Amino acid sequence: MLNRPIGVDIGGRRIKAVQLRGGPGQWSISAAGCIMRDNPGGPVERADIAQLRDMMVRDSFKGRRVVLSVPFNQLLTGIMELPPRSSGAPLDELARTELARMHRCERDSFEIACWDLPAPARAGGATYVMAAGFSHEKANALVDIVEAEGLEICALDISASAVSRACTPLLEGVTGIAAILDLGWDQADLVLLYQDVIVYERKLIKGGIGSVVDSLGRQLKMHHEKAEHLVWNIGLSPECDDVTPAFCKVVNQAVNAYCESLVEEMRIPLSYLSNQYPDASPETLLLVGGGGRIPGIEGQLKSVLDF
Repeated sequence: MLNRPIGVDIGGRRIKAVQLRGGPGQWSISAAGCIMRDNPGGPVERADIAQLRDMMVRDSFKGRRVVLSVPFNQLLTGIMELPPRSSGAPLDELARTELARMHRCERDSFEIACWDLPAPARAGGATYVMAAGFSHEKANALVDIVEAEGLEICALDISASAVSRACTPLLEGVTGIAAILDLGWDQADLVLLYQDVIVYERKLIKGGIGSVVDSLGRQLKMHHEKAEHLVWNIGLSPECDDVTPAFCKVVNQAVNAYCESLVEEMRIPLSYLSNQYPDASPETLLLVGGGGRIPGIEGQLKSVLDF
């Protein structure tokens, strides 16, 4: 039996890998692992991929075929209004041309994926399309580094699409707006879905967990690792055995301020969607990424958002 490809997500701080077995409706994880990058926040290097390869051998991954998730901050994205499909116009080519214009690059300098969006309330006869592109230059550089360490890339994927597919079982029966909030170290990514289609994606600049840890470390004048331990283990919990009540309160305040900044940045895309689809109300919010395990963050977001 052919081994399933290994899904690889290269983040700013960690590289994660997972391999599945089974098939539709019966998927299960056969192997999973994570490594810390030597140069957090910097460009991916061969040393990172060498560590990934060694981890895959150590943790019983099968084969060397991988699917890479393209980082959101390297994608060229856009939502555009195109002629009706019934017009016979070459919509894919028009989407490529429009995306190149939006990002001021050559129209043949990137690969593109695009999909139709549900018709907005004021759509008329137009076709609304969301497009994502990845430059050939960046793709080739990434492929060269990965394949130089003996791995075989069989596909590049859009991280929002990969995350939404993984969350599909949790979104069954949702008829309104579904949101997936990926709380990473450097940033947070917000993916909004309607009628099982990604209709919007936004990078939340203030949404990185790392900024909370850095701020807390400076405020409490403690080592970075200790500040990170407090965020992961105290979060919004009112009590903790490891520190004094005063320290606990400071951690609570820092994480609460983080939640407020997330909510503030989410209001713009949510307002946009309410204008596009006034009959669709916010229904389900899923938290993914490392930040989702901060104690109390789920309840805090639930208390201030309409999901």
